[in-house]
Amino acid sequence: MPAKSLIARWLEPLVSGLWIFFLVWTAWIAAVWTFAIGDSVVAGWTGNRDLRAVLGWLIASGDVAWIILAAANVHLWLAETEGLRTARRWALIVGGGGAALAVASTLGGFPLGPIEYSRQLGMKFGPVPVGLPLLWFALVIGARQTVLRCWAGVTHGQLAVATAALVLLTAAQLEPVAAKVRAWWFWRPIDPSQPPQFSPPWTNYAAWFLTALVLTYFLREDRVATRQRTTTPRPAMIFLLLNAVLLATHLGRHWRG
Repeated sequence: MPAKSLIARWLEPLVSGLWIFFLVWTAWIAAVWTFAIGDSVVAGWTGNRDLRAVLGWLIASGDVAWIILAAANVHLWLAETEGLRTARRWALIVGGGGAALAVASTLGGFPLGPIEYSRQLGMKFGPVPVGLPLLWFALVIGARQTVLRCWAGVTHGQLAVATAALVLLTAAQLEPVAAKVRAWWFWRPIDPSQPPQFSPPWTNYAAWFLTALVLTYFLREDRVATRQRTTTPRPAMIFLLLNAVLLATHLGRHWRG
């Protein structure tokens, strides 16, 4: 195996620190989402105003911070294993593609439907919050790496289809949580006098699949397929943890009735 580059050695402690922070934050997010921890619950925990304020801030900003940590870990892993240029290019392709899909849907109502994003995913650049392209980046790269770890000898076309399928399955879990539990987005009704909708049209899921398929197809790098078993599968682990938190949230909602 060739010696690691200077930048790879420099990134190692940063990657390790961010990974631990991501794991800790994942545990916090899982607790908040699964048990529906909010201001009223926090008020029952403590009468200390300052502590309540801190916990309230952690709850309010926790979602976007979690997504940022996930995307940062994926980006640093790519920089370490495939080089900084590849990491930047893939982030631009996937994040830009996800943002373009969101912009088209907010302005034209297709293909995700007449969707509107809240600030739960961070500050907005136009109609798109900063956390959305980062979410796409973490999901697509994580799903891609999961396929590579589980399917030896996969062709590039098969890789794109399988990655898109995993992203679609994640979207099926994510949409009810994002809209109904975390208020990340909703759909504007055709009649302005009607309340907003929290269930997506069928074209939404088709868009998740096709967009992930096209984006993955453009992530063509020979070294990813040949070297994927020589490093810790961190993006795959992030992808599985994201899905585990979503599953726990659904189970928590069912348990609470």
